[in-house]
Amino acid sequence: MSLSVFVIADILHLIKIIFLCDKLFMFKKRENKQKILMMIVATMSCISIGIYLGDNDGIETIIYIVSICIMLIFLYNEKISSILISSIWIIVIMSMLDSMSVVLMDLLNDLFEYNNKDVSRIGAASVSLLVVFIFAKIYNKKYNEGIKTVGIGNILLFTLLTFVDMLIVMDMAFVTLTENQRNFRMIYAIAFILAILGIFLQLGAVIMLFIQRNVYKEKKLVTEKYLNEQKYHYEYLEKRETETKKFRHDLSNHMQLLSELAKKGNYDEFDNYLETININIEKFANYKTVQNGIVDAILNQYYSKAKQYGIEMEIKGRFPLDCAIDAYDLCTIFSNVLSNAVEAAIEADEKEIYVECRYTEKDIIIVVENTFKDEGQFGDGKIKTRKENVDYHGYGLENIRESIEKYNGMLNIKIDGSVFKLTILFNT
Repeated sequence: MSLSVFVIADILHLIKIIFLCDKLFMFKKRENKQKILMMIVATMSCISIGIYLGDNDGIETIIYIVSICIMLIFLYNEKISSILISSIWIIVIMSMLDSMSVVLMDLLNDLFEYNNKDVSRIGAASVSLLVVFIFAKIYNKKYNEGIKTVGIGNILLFTLLTFVDMLIVMDMAFVTLTENQRNFRMIYAIAFILAILGIFLQLGAVIMLFIQRNVYKEKKLVTEKYLNEQKYHYEYLEKRETETKKFRHDLSNHMQLLSELAKKGNYDEFDNYLETININIEKFANYKTVQNGIVDAILNQYYSKAKQYGIEMEIKGRFPLDCAIDAYDLCTIFSNVLSNAVEAAIEADEKEIYVECRYTEKDIIIVVENTFKDEGQFGDGKIKTRKENVDYHGYGLENIRESIEKYNGMLNIKIDGSVFKLTILFNT
């Protein structure tokens, strides 16, 4: 194999790794990414030349893996541990896919009785790159979250499945290319090529299944949360209606007693009794409304919860009764925003939450501000949860973004001292 082909194949391999980090893990690149990419390609070329000229495969493999990990750390603005684990996993998976691609090219060469190692090497690298590209494009059209949300168990299962598929391919290749009679080899080779392509499709379908399962769990949790919000709202309204009827029933008696106290000149007792009545009346003023039943249900649940923890919560404005945002997404947005706000304000020195809804003919604006204890709660615009159910609560902000993007809305997050401000804008 020529040196140029070896270097090109390694660069293609590096492109696949970077492509998967971008599209599958959705890592964020650093600001000067173009210069870094140029340096990485140049460095990879030098490393490939060194490996080509070397004679110790074990040491060269270690150098290759370590070099790629270091280059990815310079390229992406992510935790080093995440980059290392992800890049090593990608290298392992790509090595197995490349091995199956090599077998595929060997079979094609055998069918056409063409033996050129340079063409086989470039062809195998191109086939696996094409498979990765097609899979990533399909994935990005369907999902907005990285594969890291799938879970370590499913990742390990997928890796094991890929390894088993590779062993099967290698074993079948040995039988097809070396053991069969010549007049049957073409039939075996064609069937084998179709089998390899089927394996590529199978691996893609499996990882998609894992992701879909994870998304379904999140959707199910949000749906259950929405139903609970509605149940709470109706229970609250029923209780409120009962209390209102009881108060209205006794109101005439209260007025008669106040009248008698006034006539007798018992003004101190009159004031005390009137204050008691006012306290009862204030209970009915605790219900907050922005003129939208679904939003009211969620607001009042978290308003009640905020009061339990001594949080001063102010709610202002109006939300349109009829709008393009469906109930599911309203629940997703308000529940997650208010849940995070209450959770953060609980531990703040000054426990305050401010909610404002307003709209025009063209726009709907939601503003939520809350105090928090320290800025260590926030990283990359994400709220670090203290809840036990970390797996799903950790995606709260991502769920908010996903619901907002469905309506071409915008989300802005600002941290000013000990105040966290979230602004959502919808163009209706």
